[in-house]
Amino acid sequence: MTSSEGAAAAPSSPGRSADESASRPPRLSERQALQLSVWVALVMSAVAIVGGLAVGSRVIVFDGVYGAIGLAMTWLALRASRAVDEGPTPRYPFGRESLTPLVIVLQGVALVGTLLLAAVDAVLVILDGGTDTLPLSVVIYGALSGAASLLLAQHLLRRGGHSELVRVEALQWRAGALRNGVMLLGAVVAILLTSTVGTDLVRYLDPVLVLIAVAMLAPLPASFLRSGLGELLEGAPSALVQRQVAEAIDAVRAEHGLPEPLVRVTKLGRKLYLEIAFLVDSGRWTIDDQDAVRRGVLARLEVTGYEVWASIDLTSDPTLAD
Repeated sequence: MTSSEGAAAAPSSPGRSADESASRPPRLSERQALQLSVWVALVMSAVAIVGGLAVGSRVIVFDGVYGAIGLAMTWLALRASRAVDEGPTPRYPFGRESLTPLVIVLQGVALVGTLLLAAVDAVLVILDGGTDTLPLSVVIYGALSGAASLLLAQHLLRRGGHSELVRVEALQWRAGALRNGVMLLGAVVAILLTSTVGTDLVRYLDPVLVLIAVAMLAPLPASFLRSGLGELLEGAPSALVQRQVAEAIDAVRAEHGLPEPLVRVTKLGRKLYLEIAFLVDSGRWTIDDQDAVRRGVLARLEVTGYEVWASIDLTSDPTLAD
């Protein structure tokens, strides 16, 4: 007997009292979080590009261009979120959840291209003898931009729920805050060197800071590509999700006296796909028994916060359990 069932799993918070839940700020929807990120990125990127060109700072311009690329990707993520929220359609009967990892992959590719161009430009500037810049302008920009980026990252992580797209946005803002911190530190060191020993090394401040920022940011697009491609290729979900699935299955097995099953599990966007096949003795199990097993598994998987699409079989034919 084969049966598939989709259950919408609402995030839960075991162990918290009603008062604690009521005191927490409400979660942002995926669309609200992405829209907030778009508007903040638009303002900060415009300020960085215009301000960087005005003071002749490549590292500030790079920060603004990087933010503009992120803005375009966030807009794309917002469009994908709207398409996913429309749910199944006659043309897409299982929905369009694959847009989520696809957008994450595109973000990774765009960021890799941006970092490569910035690194090449910085190397050419160094070979050309550096460039004049105002370290104090980098200090001011790094402090203000870093504080804003960190606050927004924490806000998105705290109120963004289980959305992968919002998590990616928050990680980018956190990386931006770290990048701005390095810019700030480097500019302070340059000011101290100039005021004490009067070195000409300050001419290389801008391109060196760009290279440092590129090196710091390199792992971020790599992680985007790895996670996005992993989902598109139907890879295994995170260790946390796998543990939650295993705990749910173990509890149901103990309750119904079932043997070790064959389990396949993968994640695509906000959907968790699960196949479980139990090899049982012939004539002992009914459809009602199978329904009870299925309900038990789905109820225990609500804790994952994903929409669970489960196919759970009880069969006495070994060939059907493979």
